Amino acid sequence: MKLNRAILPIGKPETFDEDIDFSSLKPDENHVKKINKCLAKVIATEFGDVLQCAISGEADVVASCSYTLEDVPLHVNFKETLYFSNEVVGSQECYYEPGLEIDLDPHILALILAEVPHNITKSGASLPKSGNGYRVLSEDDYIKERSKKKNSAFDVLDSLEFDDDNNN
Repeated sequence: MKLNRAILPIGKPETFDEDIDFSSLKPDENHVKKINKCLAKVIATEFGDVLQCAISGEADVVASCSYTLEDVPLHVNFKETLYFSNEVVGSQECYYEPGLEIDLDPHILALILAEVPHNITKSGASLPKSGNGYRVLSEDDYIKERSKKKNSAFDVLDSLEFDDDNNN
């Protein structure tokens, strides 16, 4: 979805609805595999030096199961207000866009990705079993085990004796 700031009236909100096609993008093969459908609504208000865009919408995405890496379909809703300026204002809350045309697709994609959890478990999926030469641990078990484990490469330092009588 692209907005042209030159045609927006000053101080009057304009509403735009659009189905956005993200099929040609590969958002993140390990997190979100694809976005099947996205409907976005933008209420844009031009203030002369700053463009305010209230973005909301919904998307149907396909993510990966954390245990099996199988596809998991999800429906997510997103909502955020973003600000754009064609002048460098030095604010982290206002995006610098030098031209009159602003492409909102990357910002909408980021909003969708932010709404998809990273640890998704498909219904009925379970952790794989440990096997010959490897173990499968839950994240909690891994963190607990790692906090108790010392680095054996540095254990030899505990047995070293230092001569404190060195007065060179």
